[in-house]
Amino acid sequence: METKKNRHSVMMLRQACCAFCVVVLVSVTPIAAAENITLSQEALADSVKPSVVRIAEHVSGTARIAAIKVDIKQHVVAEIPDTYTDVPVDEYLSGSGFIIHPDGYIATNAHVVSQETVKRSLASESALSAMFSDALFLSDQEMQDFIGSDDGGRFRKEVLQYVIDHSIFNLSSDVVVLRPNASETKISDLIAQGFPAQVVTLNDQFADDERDVAIIKIDASGLPAIALDSSDGLAVGKKAFIMGFPATAEVNQNDPVEATFTQGVVSAIKQSSDKSFSIFQTDAKVSEGSSGGPLFNDQGEVVGIITFQTDQIDRVAGDNFAFALPIGLVRQAADAARILPEQGQYGIIFRTGFEQLSKKHCVKAISIFSSLSDMGGDFSAGHSLGRYIGECQDLIDSGKSLDTRFDEVRAEVDDLKSPAAYLIGAGLIVFGVLSMAVFWLLRQVKREEREIAVLERRLNSDERRIRACVAPVSVNASKKRII
Repeated sequence: METKKNRHSVMMLRQACCAFCVVVLVSVTPIAAAENITLSQEALADSVKPSVVRIAEHVSGTARIAAIKVDIKQHVVAEIPDTYTDVPVDEYLSGSGFIIHPDGYIATNAHVVSQETVKRSLASESALSAMFSDALFLSDQEMQDFIGSDDGGRFRKEVLQYVIDHSIFNLSSDVVVLRPNASETKISDLIAQGFPAQVVTLNDQFADDERDVAIIKIDASGLPAIALDSSDGLAVGKKAFIMGFPATAEVNQNDPVEATFTQGVVSAIKQSSDKSFSIFQTDAKVSEGSSGGPLFNDQGEVVGIITFQTDQIDRVAGDNFAFALPIGLVRQAADAARILPEQGQYGIIFRTGFEQLSKKHCVKAISIFSSLSDMGGDFSAGHSLGRYIGECQDLIDSGKSLDTRFDEVRAEVDDLKSPAAYLIGAGLIVFGVLSMAVFWLLRQVKREEREIAVLERRLNSDERRIRACVAPVSVNASKKRII
């Protein structure tokens, strides 16, 4: 009977212990979930900024631009024989880019580093002049029909390409990546002091196939390359972030290499003309100079490359959107050049330091951020790390840093704001300790009961053997006495 009672007590204690474990797990679960740190927007910008560069191209030489005549109604274009316009060329192009490999590989738009951009700019005046001259003979309705039709758009492209094909260009160009810590203010001086860049892969047909992607390389290593998203995954309504060098953000000549961070949402997902890839539309602000910059998510992973914005006519009407090609096109260009994009150590270590700071492990965080101060050479972001180190030091000085297990326990106790919470916490702890102690004692009792039962069985067995041996002797003795 006592054994059954003990068994019942053990079962009750086991159930109580399970309940206690459930309470503990429920109370710990929110803490574990909080360990999945999301970067603040300030930290997100600081983690991406060292990876974003400003690219400049200086194109010089001469161009002989062909004069043409067009017939808009018949969609005919022809060259005027022996009629050219000689133009000296001394053009500076500027755009953005982002490092995709620590060994100096940088992604940008093709139109940022292609001579084709300068050719199109020089030829556009001749093409527009010819079309305007012929448009004077059209009625208002005919002009509206031409402007609004797909045929009209194709014919305008055809006219521009015709001028380019029948003109003579004698051009040379220098592509450079500007030094992030440069102190010069003139673009010519910045180019002279910049990193000379080699064009690794370039699609000069970007105006036709919309694959406006190029990869360039500078002679450097250990650069803070940014992570590329592997899925091209963005949905309408998702937050989107952009960093680059928009010309409209330059308030004076003293900040030519200071990147601009903007944010918005993905407002639509469009399709390319041949429907072979998606184009992300966002309301984040951009302008000329933003081309080639990264469109990235809240994890600091690049999902697209900023390529163009709403045209000037629509901007005047009030609309202004940025459009980004998917990062998959950059991966394809890199694959064709046998380049495997790889995130640099800066972003990985920065995130680790921020996680330690978020947990108030300030001694570790300071050590991590300090190790980043010289990482990346000229592309180091040491000046932006001071605020995180300072925040850690303030926590240490105020005694709020949690650098040991004792500090963490103390903080958890301090977080209990009311006497009731203290009592509940203490009760759970006492209940758990007592439950485990009683459970251990009952287990010991149970073990001793089993040992006693074994001894009893052995004694009973020995007693039966003894009786079996003694009984025959007694019987024989009695028989002798009877005879």
